[in-house]
Amino acid sequence: MQSRTLFGSYYPVVSIVHKLNPIIKLINFLICIITLILTNNLYINIFMFILTIIMMFLSYVPIRFYFKTFYFLRYIYLIIVFVCYYLNINLTDTLVYILKLITIIEYLKIFSYTTSPSETIYAIEKTLSPFNFLYLPLNKIAIKINNILRYIPNLETSKQKILKSLSSRGLDYYHTNIIKKIYITLKIRKNLFLVNKDKNKEIYLCSKYRLYNAKKYRTNYRTNKIGFYDIVFITFHLLIIISYIKIRGIL
Repeated sequence: MQSRTLFGSYYPVVSIVHKLNPIIKLINFLICIITLILTNNLYINIFMFILTIIMMFLSYVPIRFYFKTFYFLRYIYLIIVFVCYYLNINLTDTLVYILKLITIIEYLKIFSYTTSPSETIYAIEKTLSPFNFLYLPLNKIAIKINNILRYIPNLETSKQKILKSLSSRGLDYYHTNIIKKIYITLKIRKNLFLVNKDKNKEIYLCSKYRLYNAKKYRTNYRTNKIGFYDIVFITFHLLIIISYIKIRGIL
């Protein structure tokens, strides 16, 4: 349960966001990131932030999981405020920068919570398919990207197992002072990466036993059809692009 509050974890419940086509979700996420990077318009950032909040509630993932990341980054938000104040950046732009950071991080968590590893690989493969003419190993690339997204939860899971094992032998991490916690963390760092490496090997072997071949296109047994809610959500994301184009006067 601890690892579910981190990036890259998957929370298996039935919700509208879980049922969205994984390709559409990935495209929406890319639209979100690109638009927020390009524009400093307050209204577009607020709209994207509100849309993200709505998706958080529709995902049926406990809100405390999202809030934990927000709380963890509280000092980063304060640093942004102080830096903007030092550089004489006005309050509106400061708010925009904070909204950008919150929206991108929380949207990333929505995607990881509502998209299984299998669907993530499927979405990345299909999104990268226009580059087939370059003869790139798109299947392997998709797997590598997915492993990066899932690395932190696996690392945290391995850490919790080691700490519980140490606690049973008298080296209690959970009920000690900060100095002792730092000492224990430094002590286990080598074993932590070794355990996590073994975990990755176990995942690889499980894929091998399932006759998974990264050199061939995958068979996806779930019917990833584009439904009503896919059209609704991608429409809202396209409205963001249209608003940006209109404000910039590109067309």
